[in-house]
Amino acid sequence: MTSSIIPVGSRHARRACCVVLALVFGAAGCVVQDERPMAPVVAQKATAEIPQAELLDVGIRMFDPDIPPDPVEQEKRGIYPDVRKAESRYMPVLLRDTLESTGQWGQVRVLPAESSGSDLNIGARIVESDGSVLKLAVTVTDATGRTWLRKDYEGLADTRAYKDVPVKPRDPFDNLYATIANDVLAARYELTREQRVQVHQVANLRFASELAPYAFNPYLAHDPKRGTYAITRLPAEDDPVVQRMGRVHERDYALIDTLNEHYTNFGETIDDAYVNWRKYSHEELAAAADAKRKALTRGLLGAAAVIGGVVAGQNTNSSAGSAAATAAVIGGIYAFKSGLDMRAEIKMHDESLKQLGSSFQNEVQPSVVDIEGRTLELKGSAEQQYAEWRRLLRELYENETGLPATTAESTRPAAGKR
Repeated sequence: MTSSIIPVGSRHARRACCVVLALVFGAAGCVVQDERPMAPVVAQKATAEIPQAELLDVGIRMFDPDIPPDPVEQEKRGIYPDVRKAESRYMPVLLRDTLESTGQWGQVRVLPAESSGSDLNIGARIVESDGSVLKLAVTVTDATGRTWLRKDYEGLADTRAYKDVPVKPRDPFDNLYATIANDVLAARYELTREQRVQVHQVANLRFASELAPYAFNPYLAHDPKRGTYAITRLPAEDDPVVQRMGRVHERDYALIDTLNEHYTNFGETIDDAYVNWRKYSHEELAAAADAKRKALTRGLLGAAAVIGGVVAGQNTNSSAGSAAATAAVIGGIYAFKSGLDMRAEIKMHDESLKQLGSSFQNEVQPSVVDIEGRTLELKGSAEQQYAEWRRLLRELYENETGLPATTAESTRPAAGKR
């Protein structure tokens, strides 16, 4: 009977292989993605009519795209500037649509900058957005300076939105927008009826005081340290100055509505391209993750085979054992090289994402709108254009009243008056 002799050194090889295999399966387990359908989050809808005095208007300013100036940092965080700039205009439209669908608010508009005339102002910074994950840092404040909400939101994409179906699916991050809407509504419920009414009154007075501080500053008290505003007294509703300001405010609403419509058109224009970009980005990220997993698995298995083969070869005296050990080493080297080849595939996926972002550039160019003979290009300078419009409104009011022009910056509501 021929007995099998197991070299003592092979135990070390087996141990080394076991350690590497443990790392392989541990690494493989880290990239498993849950593709199960998500339960939809529904934005709470109004069940009764809200009194007009308590119906708050909402202004959603363009999101902060949070693009680092360093291209290396952009690549590290997977940020494509053209796409991110488009998202900063597109995402507010989705949040606006969600809020409007609830019937819980007055007018909900997307703005190029925060407006003092809005009862409620919502802003957000895009922390991460790659088609698979969306992270937003959201801040909500009202006209009195009260902070309703300051919270970070994170949502995973509902991948059903990326399926090719005849009917347009939900946005992959609808759950996140619905969650924000419900949180803002919950914050509103924490206010008393009197506080909600005062928010609307303060918004009107802040708008008026910015255009005509000499006439409306006495009605407001501003605490610069706390950033809050309070009413000292209310002007008479039949005051000609108040009525004139009301007409100016209506003109401002007309511009804002035009801007809001622009953002709606912009969203509709890029919708298909953006949905495709997110879909492909999601697929590329999944493919890259799979390639990394395979590369790691092959590389570690190859290393294990090389280690085991070398150790076994050093501890065997038979030609058959030596040949097997040599074969293990060769096979291990091949597997390790295969892992390196997979890393080249990872680079290919990364380059594909870059190309997708670059090709999207032509899809995100803002359009130009004409308003009362003035051309506004809602691009990077949209905030400046809106500021210019507000300056013209101030001049318009001054011309109608015959009073000397005075900027809002030169006079502020008295601090500390209560």
